[in-house]
Amino acid sequence: MVFCSLGLITGSIWAKPIWGTWWTWDPRLTTTLVLWLIYVAYLMLRNSLDDPDRRARFAAVFGIAGFADVPIVFMAIRWWRTIHPVLFEPGRIGLAPPMLVAFIVGMVAMTLVFFYLLALRVSLETLRSQVASLKAQRAWDQGWKNSM
Repeated sequence: MVFCSLGLITGSIWAKPIWGTWWTWDPRLTTTLVLWLIYVAYLMLRNSLDDPDRRARFAAVFGIAGFADVPIVFMAIRWWRTIHPVLFEPGRIGLAPPMLVAFIVGMVAMTLVFFYLLALRVSLETLRSQVASLKAQRAWDQGWKNSM
């Protein structure tokens, strides 16, 4: 969700001086917006249903739909002629050397941000699990003391 939002926002910022508009209903942009909406629906489902089985099942359907949309977003500029250029073709990279350097630096930076956010998420889930374990232990201890 974060990366898709950043892609849509920064893409609009780059598009304004190049294409003269903040948004155009280009197939790549439209499929990316659909992907963003799928991510929003996924997060809403994960936080709205009380039944964990139903929540997991519905969220899994949206997760699969989101995964299926990613190749569509990538291939949109090859399937339909759009304002986006095809930059990566077999045996050819359609970027000027300064833009290739900027692309690589951006990819490395975003990958590092991703791994940082992933590490934060893992530590959060570890702490959440420890808190649940401590609550269960405390409840068991309370029950043991009350039975005596």
